[in-house]
Amino acid sequence: MGGLPYPELSDFHPKGQTTQAYDLWNEERGAGNRAIIIVDKDGVVRFRETYVPGQLPDPNDIIAEVAKLNG
Repeated sequence: MGGLPYPELSDFHPKGQTTQAYDLWNEERGAGNRAIIIVDKDGVVRFRETYVPGQLPDPNDIIAEVAKLNG
């Protein structure tokens, strides 16, 4: 995934800590639910959407949300 112009988050160690903090942890699966969360430069969550396996987000929706941050 090298070369992406934005940071990505991985939740390897300690397992589940970040997904639990964002209320995305799925205890039954022992893993986080799929989600896109956009956090602004001040650390405020501006967009949050969860997705079931097999469901893909609409890239245009995500681009529109990011564009809102740039005013």
